Amino acid sequence: MMKVDLKKIIASIEFQGDESRSYLKVSSGEVVLFTDEAIAAAESDDDLSEHAEWYREAVEQAREFINHEDDYIPLPSKFDFHEYRVMEEFILSLPIEEQRDELLSLIKGKGAFARFKHGLERLLLLDKWYQYRDQALAELAKSWCRDNGIEFQ
Repeated sequence: MMKVDLKKIIASIEFQGDESRSYLKVSSGEVVLFTDEAIAAAESDDDLSEHAEWYREAVEQAREFINHEDDYIPLPSKFDFHEYRVMEEFILSLPIEEQRDELLSLIKGKGAFARFKHGLERLLLLDKWYQYRDQALAELAKSWCRDNGIEFQ
């Protein structure tokens, strides 16, 4: 198997939504995203001639997926990346106790992500957080590749 581009896997994990899922097509090393809508259309016999070309292509790609599912491995979903836990780990890694205490208090309850981001901005830690988060996402992607016997670059 060819080496897959780790950056594409990471981007696909981040880009998935509630109504879409990304896969690695093993035979080509291509990372593909299917929406629930495209899968549903591929499973039906509806006439797609009135739809836009990009939509027809997405449905055709979804049909290919349905007919050859064994050639596709699901990428980790956004639910496999536990951002709240990563936030806690980041906070606990900070060397200044006052920053740790303040940020830990901000991530409790509803609206935690927004308060956390505002706290990071105020403490000038936003860039450091994004580096930490990107590294955690990269580790998830690398672990997934290793678990599935996939070489990456």
